Amino acid sequence: MTGRQALAGPAPGWRSVAAPAALGAVALLVLAAAAGAAGVGPARVAVLLLVAPLAEEALFRAGLHEALLRRAWSPALANAATALAFGLAHGLLRGDALAVAVALPALCIGLLYGRTRRLLPCVALHALMNAAWLAWQLAVVLPATGR
Repeated sequence: MTGRQALAGPAPGWRSVAAPAALGAVALLVLAAAAGAAGVGPARVAVLLLVAPLAEEALFRAGLHEALLRRAWSPALANAATALAFGLAHGLLRGDALAVAVALPALCIGLLYGRTRRLLPCVALHALMNAAWLAWQLAVVLPATGR
């Protein structure tokens, strides 16, 4: 598998992705506007929805997860080890033990990677999960704290 295949895999027909992509783009624009209105800067939104999913999935999924699979680890064990490493990295970088909980959604992303062995769907799912987290922060957490 070449690097390009791992990133994109076989190209689907444009008609099968055009409507979901357009809907997703509109949803992201609405979310970014809401974030801006709540005082969350565009750089933070870009990191959450673009930079982090690309970088983290490249490192953990195309890097660690793929390396474990190529070393004959079982798919379940490779997924669990990668999700745990992902959670620990978040916990250490944030200095918050609760951040380790991101290992749970990382297991879902790992299941997707195990089925497709493609990075792009994992990046999209990661971005979608980050968008859901950001929407929850904007709708529930920030109003409750008076921000």
